[in-house]
Amino acid sequence: MNTKETTEMLREVLRGIHANQVNILTGDNAHVSYESAAKTALTEDQKNTVARLKPIFYGNEEEARAFLVRVQDMKAVQITTLVNTLVSEKKISELSRHRDLYTVLNECGIYDKSESNWNQQVR
Repeated sequence: MNTKETTEMLREVLRGIHANQVNILTGDNAHVSYESAAKTALTEDQKNTVARLKPIFYGNEEEARAFLVRVQDMKAVQITTLVNTLVSEKKISELSRHRDLYTVLNECGIYDKSESNWNQQVR
């Protein structure tokens, strides 16, 4: 095995480790893929929430929908961990990650902690 192959193999291992860390931190719905979440039937209220989330996800409705499905049963710290991951992956707008996203999640009863707590957790 040459150096290039070894380097690529190590990168794959590290990606897997990172994915496992995210899954551990984000809870039960972390295993839900974006593809399956995008196909999940939503209630009218959930559809309205997706419409509110869509601009925060750069207009990507599938990402907004998948996010909503994944965070339904998560604890507050799991939600903020997932948000930080999605911001770093450029799936959530850095400009919208604080007040805009907090407001939607709080008003929909998904995140019930204070905005101050949200801002401390979301980097």
